[in-house]
Amino acid sequence: MNLEFQLPFGQWVEVAIDWIVTTFAGFFAVLQVALQSCNDFLYNALAFPPNWVLIILIMALAWAMRGWRLALGALIGLSFIIAVGQWDNSLRTLALVLVASAMALLIAIPLGIWAGRSDRASRVLRPILDFFQTMPAMVYLIPALILFGVGVVPGIFATVLFALPPGVRMTELGIRGVDSEMVEAGRAFGSTPGRILRQIQLPLAMPSIMAGVNQVIMLSLSMVVIAGMVGASGLGQEVTTSLGQADIALGFEAGMSVVVLAMLLDRITGSIGKRKLNPTWVKITAIVVVIAMIVANVLTGSGITSNKHENGDDRVVTIGVFNGWPESVVTSELLKYVLEEQGYTVNLEYGDPAPVFTGLQNGTYDLTTNVWLPITHESYMDEYGQELVDLGSWYDEARLTFAVNADAPIDSLDQLAANADKFGNRIVGIEPGAGLTKITQEELIPGYGLEGMDYVLSSTPGMLTELRTAQSKGENIVVTLWAPHWAYSEFDIKNLEDPQGLLGGNESIHIFGSSDFEQRYPTLSEWLGDFEMAEEPFSDLANIIFNENANADPAPLVADWVEENREWVDGLDLARLQP
Repeated sequence: MNLEFQLPFGQWVEVAIDWIVTTFAGFFAVLQVALQSCNDFLYNALAFPPNWVLIILIMALAWAMRGWRLALGALIGLSFIIAVGQWDNSLRTLALVLVASAMALLIAIPLGIWAGRSDRASRVLRPILDFFQTMPAMVYLIPALILFGVGVVPGIFATVLFALPPGVRMTELGIRGVDSEMVEAGRAFGSTPGRILRQIQLPLAMPSIMAGVNQVIMLSLSMVVIAGMVGASGLGQEVTTSLGQADIALGFEAGMSVVVLAMLLDRITGSIGKRKLNPTWVKITAIVVVIAMIVANVLTGSGITSNKHENGDDRVVTIGVFNGWPESVVTSELLKYVLEEQGYTVNLEYGDPAPVFTGLQNGTYDLTTNVWLPITHESYMDEYGQELVDLGSWYDEARLTFAVNADAPIDSLDQLAANADKFGNRIVGIEPGAGLTKITQEELIPGYGLEGMDYVLSSTPGMLTELRTAQSKGENIVVTLWAPHWAYSEFDIKNLEDPQGLLGGNESIHIFGSSDFEQRYPTLSEWLGDFEMAEEPFSDLANIIFNENANADPAPLVADWVEENREWVDGLDLARLQP
């Protein structure tokens, strides 16, 4: 049954979130500072001691909780994390998990107690918890991104919402599971409701409550990994980056590190409440930990250098890099190397286009190098363009394409529909939200009568994997692609002609900065306005990074390339960045 009326539910939600953002902007600003400070404080405390000291402490805790087997497992697992180079990312993830779990439990346990002692509260909370528990995890990232921008804080916020329900439910279950005769006996002896809660209900409900604590921590860890999509640093960002670059090695290294953390947190927290701990030792340990955290944060902050470059610019530059976009990776890595040679500190933050544009809008990121105009990123410009600064284009011959294997029986898009069966009736696309995808769906498919073909959407790495598989089998394939791209060097492919011009003409790839970029980086702004990279040096560097050394760390590859192409790099007139 077709209904002409469509319920504008999504628009209602969008209006509601816009109202919340506007009305409670001050509250969310304070919350953002508080959560960021807590996370930074805890990370600094974890990162300050040498890794072997922290390993010994974790082993001691594991031994106390579960015995020598878990302590040995902790040693092996943490040593593995160090061996694969994921120690710092693991500490960042652990800090994020602990902060989010603490926040979730501070809310969940009181709500669970309330629901356990009040039938009315239980009836009110149950549908709310059902909503939170069944909502797809990634949906939480959308309001978190709008409220807090990109980074750690939206990850913490989304994680708290996602991990909250089991804490409430298990606490309520524990309170309600206490024998009613025990409660009645307490009342008969004149105990107040508060005393009954503290001395009867909570102690007897502790196993169930601790099971809830364990589940909250486990769910927090799983959500923190997903939160890497909005710029939350740590293992989640490594997993997201590996997906965007189809980097199997990085994905499994980060994934196994998550497994190690999950197993340790599960075993240790699952044992709390099962062993009798000496209260005196608990107090002494807590005091030592607090003192160590304070000392770590004081000493960590003591080595802060000037945040100003000698030329008057801010010294630290944060570049938002589009996951899976070679031209974004190549130019960002190149800028990082040459700018750090000139005394800047450059941080690269990987993410999908939407979080990167959001980060530019709220100032989390300073610039990005990969804005395609006027077509591909038109929708982003409509939403964010007025608050960003166009620093100029570095390449003016970019173009969207449809590519097929070089020996395919067609040469033009107007031949594709009649030969669809020779390509398995499939067009392999990239991300659903990409500008190329929108043009394909709205212009190319109806324009060339391709409605009978299955337009498969996944991701850029997924498309490239399909292309690689088809090439190895000698099969025909048609994919949506763009130039410049390293795939033209890796695969034997050709572009289909576009006689109707529906893909548009050449586009320009621009560098965009945050709204105050020109004020904070007056010298760099002028230099970036003249930065250009022709197709030959770009393709050469992209080939080294993505073909010859796939999945390797690009930083040393860029360093070697710069030394071999010093004449071209000197032509960038980097001396202008000096005072």
